[in-house]
Amino acid sequence: MNSIAIENEEVIDVVPQYRCNTIYLLMLRFYFIFFPMYPLISKFLGTSLWKDGLYIFFTLLGINVFIKNKFFIWYFLALLLIILFQVSQGYSYMEYMTWFLMGPPLYLYFRYISIKGFKTDLRILMGIMIVGFLFVFLYEIPTQDSMFFESEKETGSGAFFLREGITRARFGFVSPMAFSQYSWFIAVVVLINGNFKKYARFIFAILMLISIFYCNTRAGIFLTVLTVGVYFYTKFNLYKVKMNNFLTVIVIAAIVIFKNFVSGQNANHNNETLSDELRILLLLDGITKAKEHFILGVSGEFFSPRAEDWYDFENSWLSLIVCFGLLGIFLIILFFKKLVFTTTNKYLLFLMIPWLGYSSVFPILQEPTAVFITWFIIAAILNIDRWKSLNALE
Repeated sequence: MNSIAIENEEVIDVVPQYRCNTIYLLMLRFYFIFFPMYPLISKFLGTSLWKDGLYIFFTLLGINVFIKNKFFIWYFLALLLIILFQVSQGYSYMEYMTWFLMGPPLYLYFRYISIKGFKTDLRILMGIMIVGFLFVFLYEIPTQDSMFFESEKETGSGAFFLREGITRARFGFVSPMAFSQYSWFIAVVVLINGNFKKYARFIFAILMLISIFYCNTRAGIFLTVLTVGVYFYTKFNLYKVKMNNFLTVIVIAAIVIFKNFVSGQNANHNNETLSDELRILLLLDGITKAKEHFILGVSGEFFSPRAEDWYDFENSWLSLIVCFGLLGIFLIILFFKKLVFTTTNKYLLFLMIPWLGYSSVFPILQEPTAVFITWFIIAAILNIDRWKSLNALE
């Protein structure tokens, strides 16, 4: 296992020389490329168990790397405390544990990947997403159907994927929202990478923007608008005062929640305004439950929105408090410290600020694609020097 541990200072742009390291790196690259669209792979393999085994394998095998990082020491300690609390209360903790283990492989990916390898991986992802762009316009939109997931308009089982009778694009992702999230994410990651020609970056970003538009989700539009806002935020160098990052996220969250509140007050049987009203009602319900279960929470059994009787208020930070109580607050402080108060790279802000503002009304810690993006941002911050070199940033 020690042969896998290679110090960042000693490895800048090479693939590990040992055979086991090379295989391990290839698996990490497979994880980075394909995990966000795991439903597509699962469709062909006939099972989704591969994804659980993959990141648990990476986490256990990479433990000798994690113990050298203070963030992960506290992170795994917090997980241990959560498990002990859950077990002592007779709760099941496996429902959410896999979400917490999804991120460490991304940390290892940044630690070992070479500049050439990272560029190749992004090229593969760009190719996959361009195929998705073509698939959306040549198949999904014209036929109002998907070859990967059943969507029967007549029975209403596909209602989640339809809005005003129009199919919303989702390609190989589990939902239109997941597709729009990832389209935004990969567009930003490619756009800020200095190893690609400017014209290629902009053309790809435009294609992803069009895909986001046809996903017909508030999530994708919201992330796009915030990213444009961050451009002006960095242009005037406001990010150099770290407290500004925190205040910016809080202001964005407040505006989004207030917007939904006003929309809810004006609900008039239109599906969209009723949806906004429901979000606010569930958010207020979540605040009430957070007060009632402030110390120990209601258990991680309800952390996943797929869980039975889940209170789907969708605010990611509130869900941590409701489920885990004081330990959830500890995790929030830990995440915010790393995401907000230690980030000085302006290019990371194009991912971080929109994503944290987005988390005020959309889940970023409960769904696979969103959890992947959250962990990508954290892993990039923990490997900031490697992140800069991989993207040819100043």
